[in-house]
Amino acid sequence: MLHETLRKVLDTRSGVILPNSPQKGNCYETVFDAEWKGNVHFVVVMSEFRRNPGHYHVIRDGQPISPTYTFTKTDESLFRKMQRLIDDIENGKFSSKKTLSERITSFVEQNGAVSCMNNTKWRELLGALNENMKNIEIQYKNIFDEKAPDEYWELYGDEDIEHMNPAQIQWLKIKHTITEYRHRGALLPPETESYDKKEELMQIFRKYNIPYEYDESENAFVVFGYK
Repeated sequence: MLHETLRKVLDTRSGVILPNSPQKGNCYETVFDAEWKGNVHFVVVMSEFRRNPGHYHVIRDGQPISPTYTFTKTDESLFRKMQRLIDDIENGKFSSKKTLSERITSFVEQNGAVSCMNNTKWRELLGALNENMKNIEIQYKNIFDEKAPDEYWELYGDEDIEHMNPAQIQWLKIKHTITEYRHRGALLPPETESYDKKEELMQIFRKYNIPYEYDESENAFVVFGYK
């Protein structure tokens, strides 16, 4: 088993290797977990996906404080990389690293921001949009982004918003007009047809008690995470 192999080849020094009681998620299993003071853990996880079957990282309070490193095979090269990360823990590199929750809290405190949404409302809103109008155009600003985006994109093409912590969303803009394009041949321009989803969006806002504003200049609803 990988757990036993890692016990033999890795030197966790002051870190305590926890008993092997695999914690299973939807598609993954924690196979190695070593803990240091301050609730810092070095964790190795195996996945059912074949492309990148395993990954490892450093976490505190269940949240990553290091990059997540993937691997496809277990060999000496992998063990050396893991050992370097463990040595970094031992040398205090991660003692002052903030978790995502701590970074969000710092943003709120430093900017005097007032929360207008919570994670439940964000998930209800995004879930309803994904279920009813995936091709709606959106734009949002992450609280850690220096600049706001200047373009809109379709919701179904966004690879980040589904997996990010909703507390990172400073604001979300939603266009209410959907335009569909139909190909008519190589020499002809596509045929277009537009649909106004304004009333449907307002029904979603009312259903989940979502606070919103309307930007007349952009013909878009605005949902603020913070003000």
